[in-house]
Amino acid sequence: MKELKELKELKHLKRLSSVKSGTGIKFLTPAVSPGSHCPMRIASVIVKDIQGLSSLLVGTQECATHSRLFNPHPEGRQGELHWLYTLSDQEVVFGCREGLRDALKKMDQAGARAILLIATCIPELIGEDMEGIIQEIQPELSARVTYVMLGQFKNVSHPPGSWKTMKALGLLMEKKATDPRRINVLGRAPEEDHIPEPSLLPELVRQGIALRYLAPGASLEDLQSAGDAALNLVVSPYTQPLAVQMQEELGIPYVSLHHRYAVRDIDQAYEDIAQRFGLSWGDALAEERRRALAQEHQAQQRLGGLRFVCVPRVDLPIPLSVYLTGLGMEPLLLHLEEYYPEDKDHAGQLIARGQDPLVCRMVNEEAELPILQKLNPDLCIGYMSYTDIRIPCVANMMDYYGQVGYERTRGLLTRILGVAAKVDPKDIKEQGGMAYGTASL
Repeated sequence: MKELKELKELKHLKRLSSVKSGTGIKFLTPAVSPGSHCPMRIASVIVKDIQGLSSLLVGTQECATHSRLFNPHPEGRQGELHWLYTLSDQEVVFGCREGLRDALKKMDQAGARAILLIATCIPELIGEDMEGIIQEIQPELSARVTYVMLGQFKNVSHPPGSWKTMKALGLLMEKKATDPRRINVLGRAPEEDHIPEPSLLPELVRQGIALRYLAPGASLEDLQSAGDAALNLVVSPYTQPLAVQMQEELGIPYVSLHHRYAVRDIDQAYEDIAQRFGLSWGDALAEERRRALAQEHQAQQRLGGLRFVCVPRVDLPIPLSVYLTGLGMEPLLLHLEEYYPEDKDHAGQLIARGQDPLVCRMVNEEAELPILQKLNPDLCIGYMSYTDIRIPCVANMMDYYGQVGYERTRGLLTRILGVAAKVDPKDIKEQGGMAYGTASL
């Protein structure tokens, strides 16, 4: 087996320690078709699902047509307006300041209560000053206006369409008197019956804590009143930047759960929550914790020495790799759909543990699969559609979206251990004796 440094297909990739933003992540292969979703698509879906929020998308005719596939109606069920501003040939060159001012006035007169202005590639390419336009026109409007810049040339894939949009909606919030028994849950919709509910949330309600859910599916009123919470509970990477902004501008502290996999880290977060509100968990969460801890001990015995790659459809590849490294596993290659603002800290933790994997973007499975086969990891974490892949795959990782806490850790480890059971321990020992995977590029 060739050492990692001898695989010519990987020589153009960077190590995690060399990546400081999403722009530093290279494609694994030159064959980037079919590519990634435009972030504008995600923003269009989010605004459609927030009751009372209107939107104005600014872009080319192609952008307007594409957005209507996901937000098809110019008027929402609660009187929301979802209008499109198609740039003229002259505006593509000289800007659209006056046209946007006029469009925002018309939306205000038509009854919009709050407006998210979604700027696509052209406004960002020509340097249109959206913030300046809004500051200039806001005193003339009843509706509050905020904006998000989503040029795909700066946002290669879809996650910025989520986290930048949610962060932009934070500008609709105002500081209010604190309700000492109120928590905002950032990143989970009010009613998501298809996603198992972490046992922490109903236990909080049982102990007298009022929960407000802020995610697509919430309402404009939920967003506007969110400034009264005593704590933000973050359950998704898409809302972490919003939590940071709310702490800086509204003084609301936050506890992040989405990146915590280790039982001891979850313990720490739950204890923090309990101390803030004077709660006692008693035996309410004890059984889930016991089961997660048992799986963790089993994983430490079984997974040590296994080398893995992360492929598409893994929400948090860097924090997950930090956790798996703590169990004795070794990350070789990580597909990063996005490099979140918080990933710098998680990357530092992984590097501090002596691991500095290669990072890439995978968008063409047919071209990428032969490279992964040459890399020959013990496990592939994420989704690969080919049924003849020779690498054991831990698939359906998106099943854990919106889940946190002991239950997620137990479910995750159960799934990984089930796949790892198919790996011959003799093969692990033989491969572990090679320099492959540990060479410095």
